[in-house]
Amino acid sequence: MMKKNISKLILLVMSLVLIVGCTATKNSNENDKADALSKIKANGKLVVGTAPGYPPFEFTVNKSGKSQVVGADIDLAKKIADEIGVELEIKAMDFDALIMALQSSKVDMVITSMTPTEERKKSVDFSDVYFEGTNSIIVNSNFSKDISKEDDLKNIVLGVQRGSVQEIYAKEVLKAPKIKSLTAIPDLIADMKNGNIDGIIASTVVAKINANQYDGLKLIDVNLSQANKEEAAIAIKKGDNKSLLDIVNKTIKSLKDSGQYEEILNKNIDLASKQ
Repeated sequence: MMKKNISKLILLVMSLVLIVGCTATKNSNENDKADALSKIKANGKLVVGTAPGYPPFEFTVNKSGKSQVVGADIDLAKKIADEIGVELEIKAMDFDALIMALQSSKVDMVITSMTPTEERKKSVDFSDVYFEGTNSIIVNSNFSKDISKEDDLKNIVLGVQRGSVQEIYAKEVLKAPKIKSLTAIPDLIADMKNGNIDGIIASTVVAKINANQYDGLKLIDVNLSQANKEEAAIAIKKGDNKSLLDIVNKTIKSLKDSGQYEEILNKNIDLASKQ
């Protein structure tokens, strides 16, 4: 009799284990199938990857003794998080590590003034363009070489941010023989001041701010053909992301149509210029 009871008890425990296991597997499968927007809502936060050092889009300031990432891209991220109804978490990393972080789901999206190139579209999906601008060359104030046309850039050492469209332009379009790629614009400027770089290719907005921030810099006007136009869009992991892209594009359109994005950009240009 006791053996029968023990057998029944074992069967009951095994049944409960199977039920719990099946339920857990079902929940896990449901989570895997959930679209990108649903996952963000379930987590209660939007995790955004960015690469500080590119003012006015993303840069660091010191507030109450703590370093904080701010900028036009951060304000845009906050607007999107508010629209979704979740908190915002910013993860700062090197520019050339961002797409990998997105693909491995370490971040939900990348907002870092990233140009939606055809090559990048093979790896990630992009929102509508939220910023359009041009590129310029930053040089030391005592720079005296004749750079009147694009081909003249082949005669100097060019600095570019690693992983950027400016790097692609310098290597693949211009085919400049002397290129130095570093992680961030401030690193390039420091290297230029040390005499290792002659000129830095950067977004005109970014170039102007850096020329104002650092003594002994100026911009030179050169038509950079394919690199003369810069666009920025938000990168999102490929997959079931239509509902997320819809809400992102809706937010971008609203900010641009209302003039709020221009206000955000101008506010951060002013803030970055004072750093």
